[in-house]
This record gives sequence, C-alpha cells and structure tokens, in this order.
Amino acid sequence: MFDTFLKDLNEQGGSVRAYEGCAVKAHQRITSEPENAAALLLIAYAAQRFVEAYDDQPLTMTAADEELELFSEIVNTLDAAYKDGSGDEKFAALNKASARLAATIKS
Repeated sequence: MFDTFLKDLNEQGGSVRAYEGCAVKAHQRITSEPENAAALLLIAYAAQRFVEAYDDQPLTMTAADEELELFSEIVNTLDAAYKDGSGDEKFAALNKASARLAATIKS
C-alpha cells in the first residue's frame, strides 16, 4: 500500500529528487484515496522535510542513512496499520508516526 514509496525511493538512489517525487506522489494520491489522507499527508511531510533540509546542501552518508531509516520507519508503521489494521490501529500508527516526526524538529 505505502511500501511503494520506499521502493521508488530505493530505485532512485535516495536522492533529494527521489524524496521530492515521494512527496508529490503522496499528495497526488490523497485525491483518489481520501480514506488514507492522513497517512499520505504524513508521508508527504516526511519526504518534503528531507527535501527542505538537504536541497542544495551537502549530505553525508551517515545523514542519508539516518534519514532513510526515519522515513522507512514512518512508512512501514503506516503501511502495516493501513493494510490490515483496525481503526484504532490506524489511529495509533498515525500518532506514532507524528510523534516520530515531531521528535526530529529542532527548536
């Protein structure tokens, strides 16, 4: 369901443009999948966050690996809940992904 974002990202080498493509695709899917809008918006936000942080900036291998791990964790959490989960499991996954993203924000 959402694992296609990770597949696309890996096929494109995890570049800034690959993350940007994930954000665009997630936004586009919201229209045709309104029942998944919250999860798709979080995926789009996570991908766009990477683009804004690293567009025209140096990216170390360590940072790239950490960012891919974060994005994968978020997508996999949402994917598992939305494939077979109940409404409560989906809600819990949305909260978990949101909290994980919020933890990355530096004030």
